[in-house]
Parts: sequence; C-alpha cells; structure tokens
Amino acid sequence: MAIGAVRDGDTVHDWFVVLPAVTADPAGDHALAVVHRDAAVRHLGDEDLRRRHPSAVAAERAGSALAAHRAVPFRFASPHTPDDEAPRLHA
Repeated sequence: MAIGAVRDGDTVHDWFVVLPAVTADPAGDHALAVVHRDAAVRHLGDEDLRRRHPSAVAAERAGSALAAHRAVPFRFASPHTPDDEAPRLHA
C-alpha cells in the first residue's frame, strides 16, 4: 500500500489534488480525498506558501501525515508544478 497525490484541474475548480490509496489487493487506486483551492486556503489561512499552490501544500501535508501514520510510502510527483501527466503510483 502507498498514499499518492495526483494533480488534476479543470476550468471550474482550477488545479486540485486527489489523494489516492494505492493497494495491491484489491489492485488499484482508491480516492481518499480531493483537495480544492478554496478548502486549502481556508485550512492554511494566511500562511506563506512560498508561491506554491494551496491545494498542493495542503494535500502534501495531509498525504504525508496519513502515509506516516499507516507506515507506508507517500509520493507526490509534481508538488511544485501543476502537471496532470506526472507519473502515478501503481499497485
């Protein structure tokens, strides 16, 4: 098992990040959460994000904390640059 973070985006929601659990049995990705910009901004408040997208910062923190709690790897292939073609984890 592993926890991933995958960027996606559309014209309505801007860039957002999906947090999937990747499992071997059953094999596949299982979406745990979707982090949208507005929710991330509310969660992070006035924190200095060093020009990073709020959804990426919030998803990276949540995903890495969950992975640490479950003692599994965490992978975010594009934490600094929006890229919906970045490599994804696979079971």
